[in-house]
Amino acid sequence: MHLKDILARGFFPKELPAPFITDNFAELLTSSTIPVTGDFAKNITKKAKIPKAKLCVYTHARGGLLRRKLSICNPVLYYLLSREIESNWTSIVSVAGGSSLAATAPEQKKTGRAIDGKHSQGDRASLAIHTRIGRRFVLTTDISRFYHSIYTHSIPWALHTKPVAKASRALTLLGNKLDFLVRQGQDGQTVGIPIGPDTSLVLAELIMHQCDHALITKLPLIKGHRFIDDYELSFSTRTEAEEAFHFLETCLSDYELALNPKKTKVSELPLPLESDWSRELKKFRFRASKRSQATDLEAFFSLAFEFHRHHLDEPVLQFAIARLRSVTVDAGNWELFQRLILLCVVPEPATLPYALEQIISRVNAGAAPLKGEIQEVLNDLIENHAPLRHSSEVANSLWGCLALKLTLNDCAVVLVSSCEDSCVALLALDCQSKGLLAKPLNTSLWETQMCAEGLYDEHWLLSYEANVKGWLPSVGGVDHVSADANFGYLKANGVHFYEESLASPVIGGDVPMPTLPSILVQSSYQSI
Repeated sequence: MHLKDILARGFFPKELPAPFITDNFAELLTSSTIPVTGDFAKNITKKAKIPKAKLCVYTHARGGLLRRKLSICNPVLYYLLSREIESNWTSIVSVAGGSSLAATAPEQKKTGRAIDGKHSQGDRASLAIHTRIGRRFVLTTDISRFYHSIYTHSIPWALHTKPVAKASRALTLLGNKLDFLVRQGQDGQTVGIPIGPDTSLVLAELIMHQCDHALITKLPLIKGHRFIDDYELSFSTRTEAEEAFHFLETCLSDYELALNPKKTKVSELPLPLESDWSRELKKFRFRASKRSQATDLEAFFSLAFEFHRHHLDEPVLQFAIARLRSVTVDAGNWELFQRLILLCVVPEPATLPYALEQIISRVNAGAAPLKGEIQEVLNDLIENHAPLRHSSEVANSLWGCLALKLTLNDCAVVLVSSCEDSCVALLALDCQSKGLLAKPLNTSLWETQMCAEGLYDEHWLLSYEANVKGWLPSVGGVDHVSADANFGYLKANGVHFYEESLASPVIGGDVPMPTLPSILVQSSYQSI
């Protein structure tokens, strides 16, 4: 395991817009020529006085009314936690590995995320084929608010057993160090771990592997698989399945976790391996000629809209738009293609990253965007979602304006100015620097974060990055970033977390693709 990878590819949540990066942060903290200083250099001991910080929050649209509260960890605490995990990777994997049920046992990856599950969501069908053979019933269940409900003290319980961990609170125990660093990184909170960074998958799997082993000990012939907190277990009889549910409840309660009764059921086999909508959308074929392709595009979206109407809690439209990645659009159908995609965005804002990816990638290849209509949609999204503090809708709309050089209207500017959101603020400030606003921002709300305390508060990203970019002044006129030992070290060595060149792709430029949502019937798209 390489620390540089965890810092570069495992730090920020993958759902953030393209301009947010951690590459040069990783480069500096693993440099062989520039010494690490400040709290970054401390060993984790009782006397070390590791700072306490708050998480920066980014709320992500999951579809329908569902949202996910993602966390952008303070860089000091994320580095220290990542360093401990990397240094003790062998010991950690010995505990967070080996369960026959764990499909998401943490593994190092060469591309994508630095640490990811052994199996991807796309492997659910193949796993089900193996584990359902010879069985008549399946138990499907998951854990209520899983990441939000993890008790940080259960990390040392999982690593060392509960008796050992309770007998010693010393930071000489690895589990206690990990517990301590997680708590320090979320303002001392003991309930919940951050959603978004790769380190949280490792911590979650430490706990869930122990639950798996306890369940297997009680039921040694059990078959099935677990994706993070989402179980599918196969049995010969309904009675066995119901008994397993109660055994699993007991195993989880030892770690202060509870199953979600609303998502628990016993079903009789055979069951479909994938949903009807994903099956139909996948097999849809588009003809090449202009007229035939136009007919096919209209039919495809009509089909997707109909499936969406009947499956409001599933990512039908996200999948439908992503399905078009491989379609070569006839030049005569390009305007129709854009309009059909835009029809998805306002009714289902979770499709926005997928819609922008389709449009921007093709614009980068030389196609002309429907600027007027796209601008209207993005301004509408901002006006509707900024008052609700919906990060992903507003942030991605701002990124779309930057990438396609569109203008925010007066109303959108006023509403964005009132957003207490670091990602939104930085994207809006970039829009202003590029002359894409109908009127100037009112930055008074954001300027209150430009102080020493702001670097360890929930808006640390804005407090640091707006200073580095020269977009906002420090409170009192003294450079609060340079005055801080930790963030001053980052600034002095050129670290930035927002890359302006990635906000405005150029012709031939690359656009990161949003992760394709899971499409299988038994998947828990809302699992964490």
